[in-house]
Amino acid sequence: MSISSVTPTVNSNSLVATAQRKTALTQDDFMNLFVAQMKYQDPLQPLDNNQMATQLAQFNTVNALATMNNTLNQMTTNQASLNNLQAGSLIGKKIEAKGNTLSIQQGVVSDGAYQLAQPGNAIIQIFDSNGNLVQQMGPGYKDTSMQSLGWNGKNQQGMTLPDGTYTFKVLAADQKGQAVTATTYRIGTVDGVSFENGTAYFQMGGNKVSFSDILAIRN
Repeated sequence: MSISSVTPTVNSNSLVATAQRKTALTQDDFMNLFVAQMKYQDPLQPLDNNQMATQLAQFNTVNALATMNNTLNQMTTNQASLNNLQAGSLIGKKIEAKGNTLSIQQGVVSDGAYQLAQPGNAIIQIFDSNGNLVQQMGPGYKDTSMQSLGWNGKNQQGMTLPDGTYTFKVLAADQKGQAVTATTYRIGTVDGVSFENGTAYFQMGGNKVSFSDILAIRN
């Protein structure tokens, strides 16, 4: 009678099949697999010491990675909580953020700014929520420093526009007529904070600003 014909394999195969049905192996799974491998190994070809040491090292590596992943998840959760607390402290503060959105609320016009990549003539175009051009300012020669938009909330005919959301665009060209890149900013006071899927958003003049878009906090 051959050795292979009496070597029990049903339990080992069942254990492996059970482990494969799981989405992730636990420490107990690894240990059970290791013990089963030792128990049902071929007596004529047993595992040598190097193989055993390699498998134990792999087990320890997987265990260390799982522990590290849990630690990182906990750190991420703690950092999100700290960010949420910091977000609440910004209510009432004036912030500067990336974007080109403006607003008029109760006749008060929010601030906007822009910065040219190189000196040039700049034209400011302002659009309403439907994309209609309502005001155009310039051209005017500007350097590369931060420029205030200076919009008074009126249209091209000098009429005060209604409350709502507006956007602005900067068209600029150098002395040779080549286009100049302009970076736009929106400036306003934080009047509320909302949380969506664990992310903090600031309400500024009826517009939503993400935490990552904030560039500066002004006095």
